[in-house]
Amino acid sequence: MELRSFQTPSKGDRAFLIRLGQEPKGIFASGTISRGSFKDSHWDEEKAELGETSYFVELDLDTLLNPQTDTILPRKRLNIAPFSEMYWDTQMSGVRIRPTKVAEELEKIWVDFENLRNFRLPEEIDGTETIYEGAVRQILVNAYERNAEARRKCIDHYGDSCVACGFNFGITYGEAAEGFIHVHHLQQLSKIGKEYKVDPIGDLRPVCPNCHAMIHVQKEALSIEQVKELLRQANKR
Repeated sequence: MELRSFQTPSKGDRAFLIRLGQEPKGIFASGTISRGSFKDSHWDEEKAELGETSYFVELDLDTLLNPQTDTILPRKRLNIAPFSEMYWDTQMSGVRIRPTKVAEELEKIWVDFENLRNFRLPEEIDGTETIYEGAVRQILVNAYERNAEARRKCIDHYGDSCVACGFNFGITYGEAAEGFIHVHHLQQLSKIGKEYKVDPIGDLRPVCPNCHAMIHVQKEALSIEQVKELLRQANKR
């Protein structure tokens, strides 16, 4: 991590990496500083050849996402309090996160984001694994559903409302939740061959986490139409 104006970060400090400038914008990595600020040859090869130097820190990363292929924590999430107290779109290579409550809340939403991102569908559990009773209770998207480009194309086509119940996170929770939605893969992984290539429009559908959980409530996945019918029957009561 290159550093220019960071107010002397020290070993043991917590650090987050944010992508700015072009979409997708947001936080894509976190870690702990293992070596505080030090001077070394400039990261730009041409400047380094001229003898210029720059300041750096070394990080032990605990999470590193690829913004082009992974879902990252959206920049928009930082527009609400208390995160709005910080200026995030800095042109410098590093800034200290102040006040303390902002840093604490950022850690909380990052943990929540990681937990959501790491949910697994029952169909993804390897049958050769030893699974203890009660251990597999989480719901998550598979690799095709996590693919950022496939997700984008799916949502561009169908929108970001659940196709089963109509729920929209942005309408319900505001700007911080705009665009958030699961995408469901219509084909079960057991029926997908090695040479399979996902069709974002033909194979994926945007669904809310609740409907996604209901789709996989039993071993044989329910169809979206079956979930809609469950909703219709429930609304008649």
